[in-house]
Amino acid sequence: MRHFPAPLVRVVASRRALPSWRLRAPIAGLMVCLIASCATPSREKRVLAYSPDDFRSELLQRIPNLPDRLMAPPHAVDAEIVARARTHVMRAKSGPDRVQALVDFLSLEKPDGLGLAYDWSSTGSAAATIELGRGNCVALASVLIALGRGLEWPIYYAEARTRKPETHEFQAMRALSDHMAVILATKSFQMVIDFTGLLDEVEDIRPIDDLTAYAHILNNTTAQRLMMPGINPSEAQWDAAIQGFELATRIQPSLGRAWNNLGIALTRRRRFEEARAAYERAVALDTAFGSAEVNLTIMETRALGEATILRSDAEIKED
Repeated sequence: MRHFPAPLVRVVASRRALPSWRLRAPIAGLMVCLIASCATPSREKRVLAYSPDDFRSELLQRIPNLPDRLMAPPHAVDAEIVARARTHVMRAKSGPDRVQALVDFLSLEKPDGLGLAYDWSSTGSAAATIELGRGNCVALASVLIALGRGLEWPIYYAEARTRKPETHEFQAMRALSDHMAVILATKSFQMVIDFTGLLDEVEDIRPIDDLTAYAHILNNTTAQRLMMPGINPSEAQWDAAIQGFELATRIQPSLGRAWNNLGIALTRRRRFEEARAAYERAVALDTAFGSAEVNLTIMETRALGEATILRSDAEIKED
């Protein structure tokens, strides 16, 4: 666990015409500009920010009968915390200085701030992160966005793709680590906020909508339950992981790393045909940085070996 590395905030100047994105309440009508380093975006307008009611409504459209405990937006915090943040931020000059002040508020010791620390192994919603007192880039992004939205800023989750993605070997499979940043885009300036100091290694930053961010959080929290030190997951834990990864893919079907992780979990439960389909989906999405291809090859090799053993055992029993 450590405090945030510097620099955290960077102003990004754009030198080309940039598209607009349609938003929902409470900041409807504001125009968002993508940073200049982004890949060429679509001209189609899409929703990036959801009000709590719209968030729940969209979730239910994608997954009917979703339990209430899974319907809370990841970027929701108590109004009292927003009020504290507002008091702190308003002491700074308007513009980028106020953005820096809000970022500082996250790590300032209580009672001046929230006293949060960086912990790569802790993913959670904004509320859970504040309660725990620490979180990784996804968790801290949720806190920052919760506060920024409370201040009615045009602030959004963003996927940051580094040149050398970080992977973890687990159960003879390869899993990819997420990297999440935050984009704040006003009419006068654009900023990228990063909690790991990896901006110089980032080759692509893409704003994502709140539901996609929620799928990232579900994917991460499910994976972290399996990868805790000293844990050898039971069959029941693998079954629970399958449900978690499936939920992430249903919320955002284009989240390749969730399909890759689903393939790992299905492989561990010897559901090879389903695992193959999950890996192939990840490969088709081209978002898993080679992890899915490696895992699919490993699974196919192991499945072939197990099938051979099973046939041999069957012949012995028949004899």
